[in-house]
Amino acid sequence: MTDYQPIDYRLRCHTKRTDLPADVLRDIGEAYAEIQRLQRERDMARRTLCNEYYMARNGRMPVEEIAKEMEWDCFKENTND
Repeated sequence: MTDYQPIDYRLRCHTKRTDLPADVLRDIGEAYAEIQRLQRERDMARRTLCNEYYMARNGRMPVEEIAKEMEWDCFKENTND
């Protein structure tokens, strides 16, 4: 069984292919860019929610711990660039 790779990673890899028509590669590239944009927006919203929770709890739990408890990785560094 092969390792599963997320769809954004697979799309990024497909943009490097030379056996696909230019319009298909353009569409794949645009889809990859849109996924990246939506992930950034999602992570920003999650960080905002963690900060709001932090303030509501009078700072008793670090925001990174709140995210970890929610099983969110919104505070990790982006290594796909």
